[in-house]
Amino acid sequence: MNRKAIISMIHMGAGRMGWDEDTRRDWMEKHTGKRSCKECSDADLSRMVDELRLIGALNKGPWASVLGGTGADRPTRNQWKTALGLARDLGMSGDPNDPAFVTFVQRVAKVEHPRFLDRNGMSKVITGLRSWLDGRRAKHENDSGGSTAGRGTLLASTDKEK
Repeated sequence: MNRKAIISMIHMGAGRMGWDEDTRRDWMEKHTGKRSCKECSDADLSRMVDELRLIGALNKGPWASVLGGTGADRPTRNQWKTALGLARDLGMSGDPNDPAFVTFVQRVAKVEHPRFLDRNGMSKVITGLRSWLDGRRAKHENDSGGSTAGRGTLLASTDKEK
């Protein structure tokens, strides 16, 4: 495989992982000590492709053709990217076949597997994932003594009711 094709694979894998340019460069620096594909040797590039395969970024799963399907009611690529990014933020792998993600989709959208989602179902999944993530963040803030906004409001409204 030529150098240009290997660099394309690295960019494609980073895109599939939902990484922005800075995240990709940070990841490259961690694995090669270089922040640009131009600076990397052929061996460095090959190692990065191998690493992307290991984390599933270059694997074509049964879901690959489903993401952003062409039907009028199929979820868009942006919906998939959002949902899988939120799933990663919640500690899941970000793979549509992740058992935790599949279970969440089954409960929220009432479909057997994420590949059967329509746009409406995907909207429900995204809303549910956002709510779950917001709840975790709020709990973390409360547990760590972070933001107290809302507590005073609750206490004030309770005092007015008395």
